[in-house]
Amino acid sequence: MDRFPTVLIPDRLKNLTGQSLESVLRQTDRPEGVHHHAPKGHSETQFERDLWRYFPGKIHSGLMIRRAGMVQPYVPDFAYIDPALNLHVDIEVDEPYTHDTRLPLHYVGSAKDDRRNEAFLAWGWVVIRFSEVQVVQSPASCCKTIAATIATLTGDSAIMSPFRDTATLKLARRWTEAEAAQLAEQQWREQYLTPRDVISCEPAMVGKRKRRHSLQARGRSLITTQLSFYCPTCGEGPIRWQGHYVCCPTCGFDQFVL
Repeated sequence: MDRFPTVLIPDRLKNLTGQSLESVLRQTDRPEGVHHHAPKGHSETQFERDLWRYFPGKIHSGLMIRRAGMVQPYVPDFAYIDPALNLHVDIEVDEPYTHDTRLPLHYVGSAKDDRRNEAFLAWGWVVIRFSEVQVVQSPASCCKTIAATIATLTGDSAIMSPFRDTATLKLARRWTEAEAAQLAEQQWREQYLTPRDVISCEPAMVGKRKRRHSLQARGRSLITTQLSFYCPTCGEGPIRWQGHYVCCPTCGFDQFVL
């Protein structure tokens, strides 16, 4: 796992076609719930919109997959799920370091990442990992990589139609732990992330709490939605829903849904 993108296919799905593939996919372990406060990387909000654009109705975030004997579940950054095939793809956005602690992340040989990958593969999930800079600078090409992986696995090339004029994503070398530390010192992430990406979320959270109290005063009016939600305040959308709660990442509007 020394290159981006990293594409990992479960052994049991390799070299299968037709009914044999469908039979094995039916054995894929499914998510068991939704994490209401799933952590989200700085670059992931915009990439979620790009994923929705190319794969409408099949992109989910905040899904939980419980680990045997462990309290904390795994929560994919994004999950591509085709319910007809029961095909599940774990889509990850890898940053070289954290913004707050500046500690190295997702480097070559990371035991934490290896354990996570092995768990998803054992559950029958395909795993695709991009670098953060790839999803920021080449989101359409990243989506093309996802589509190409699915097309290769299923033998259905129709999913590639929207990407006829999209460049193929260039391979990039994954950083070592020492290189990640150097990138943190150089503030490398801050050079390609927009100011809005790196701004603190605290003001928005304060505003959210005020709006939540306002909702309580109004008796928590409910709205009905399916898998997508468009903000009635600023028009942002589609916005992911988290159980019975939705929150606009742009203006902070929040609401409970049925």
